[in-house]
Amino acid sequence: MFERFTKEARTVVVLAQEEARMLNHSWIGSEHLLLGIASRAGAPGAATLERLGVTPAACRAAMVPASAGELDEQDAAALSAIGIDLDAVRDRAEEVFGPGALDHAATPEQSRGRWRKAAKGAPKGHIPFTPRAKKVLERSLREALARKDNFIGTQHVLLGILDPADHPTAALLARLGTDMEAVRAGLLAELEQAA
Repeated sequence: MFERFTKEARTVVVLAQEEARMLNHSWIGSEHLLLGIASRAGAPGAATLERLGVTPAACRAAMVPASAGELDEQDAAALSAIGIDLDAVRDRAEEVFGPGALDHAATPEQSRGRWRKAAKGAPKGHIPFTPRAKKVLERSLREALARKDNFIGTQHVLLGILDPADHPTAALLARLGTDMEAVRAGLLAELEQAA
């Protein structure tokens, strides 16, 4: 399937991995692919994302907790509903790994240099795709076929990301003040205008 990816779409996948590293994530999810597309100014779909406020800096900020290491009451209640005591988890992590063990190393608002320093502790080597991200790549092929394109470009990857069942990406877009329907409509209008 990757042989059908355009150079730009392949670059987005590489950027997704780099962004996951900088965020100290040990996985590549659909949200990282979205961040990769947003980072490629001029790529199909990137202008739509920017117009809707989905910029690289905004994505990173929305992907990092507002106050490092702290979850809000809604998070604690959701975890409690499935039997997880957030305070007990935090206490145990600090007991084993030391005070502040759950604090995030850096935030996107910090300078690029400090952001890169935070990435030094990031995962090394291959970072695996989550099942969600794999489905995005599969859906991108289906989107290309549906549009009768013989290649998979960034626009197809973005369409593949816009699955209502992808709750983490839907939540990320909501934190950025938009939703999947607005992104899809904007992207389709962008593609129609370019044709």
